[in-house]
Amino acid sequence: MKLNLIIFVSQLSNQESALEDHKDILDRLNAEYDIHYVNPEDLDKPLEEGATMVFIGSGGVEELVSAAIDKLPKYVLLIADGLKNSLAASLEILSWMRLNNRNGRVIHGDLNYMMRTISDYVLAYNALQRLQGQRVGVIGKPSSWLIASNIDYKFIEDKWNIKIVDLPLDDVISRYEKIEDVEVEKMTDKFIDNSIKMIEPNRDDVLKAMKLYKAIKQMIEDNRLNAFTLNCFDLIPTTKTTGCLALAILNEEGFPAGCEGDIQTILTMLVVKTVTNEPSFMANPSKIIDNDKHEMIFAHCTIAPCITEKYIIRSHYESLSGVAIEGIVSPQDVTILKCGGRNMERYFISDARLLECTSNPNMCRTQMHLRLAEPLDYFLEQSIGNHHVIVKGSHKSEIEALLKLLNR
Repeated sequence: MKLNLIIFVSQLSNQESALEDHKDILDRLNAEYDIHYVNPEDLDKPLEEGATMVFIGSGGVEELVSAAIDKLPKYVLLIADGLKNSLAASLEILSWMRLNNRNGRVIHGDLNYMMRTISDYVLAYNALQRLQGQRVGVIGKPSSWLIASNIDYKFIEDKWNIKIVDLPLDDVISRYEKIEDVEVEKMTDKFIDNSIKMIEPNRDDVLKAMKLYKAIKQMIEDNRLNAFTLNCFDLIPTTKTTGCLALAILNEEGFPAGCEGDIQTILTMLVVKTVTNEPSFMANPSKIIDNDKHEMIFAHCTIAPCITEKYIIRSHYESLSGVAIEGIVSPQDVTILKCGGRNMERYFISDARLLECTSNPNMCRTQMHLRLAEPLDYFLEQSIGNHHVIVKGSHKSEIEALLKLLNR
């Protein structure tokens, strides 16, 4: 991967000898990246494609950096290995940036930590490029109870370069009504055969849910969507089915698909997919089990089958109709997060351990009992809405790096 390094050294220092003093980290960087060194006087020229960081080679560069600030990335990453007073200079620069409404951070610590942090931001930069120009569909209006989950469409389009497209629910219904059972029979039987059992629904119920999947898939293709959120509750009276199965399969196929028209959460799911290339599980925080141990249950009625080891075909919990999935997932490390606010300026992210999947009849069908690294006071004092997003694996550092770049 390519990396632009803008080198700042004191005018009292010889650049070549100054860089020789930082040989350990520069050798590691050159071994892992295609480095393009940039002098401050060359910043008027276009940079090569790739992530861009600032290398602080000595003290005494504070004014040089402040004078060049408008030519630096909006989120400024200052690499300082601590030699030649580089850390002291970086801290002064960072403080000045904060006073002047510029965001960034200092990358400093032991060499392995610094290399991991640099890697996170290079990966985040590349994810940010992939995120540009994505199209997110909002099919139907957000559910009425999502009183804190709206966003400013124009701000997100300008800041994140993501287009949010409102689409009518009637379009789903008209497509659904035209699909014949025979078109989805093979998928229906395969889904049933791959389950460990089916409790409330029957085959006809699964056929209806699979027809809804096909109708939404057509909308995705026709509207060139990369992700979407669906007001699934408003579909139930007309289609006599729920969107849980459709969302589960589409998430498995690589389209982040969210419930209830929740725009903040589908944008969170799109961030997760872009960084990790993994599907995620959108869930309600349902019950705190142990405050001191940070243990809590998260539950919802849809989950991508590929996330599970096995699954049971159930009805949708609230309506007791349609088709939902009770997923069973083995204990493992996961990451839980949520981005929100009118301008998606807030986020929460925590490493966690999935301890077990429970089966409480008074919660949504797929239930994950997690132990979070972060205290649960966040949920009770500062929660960003209801729904949160869970993805397999430990991805906190690289996801957080992208969120910082997005909110630069």
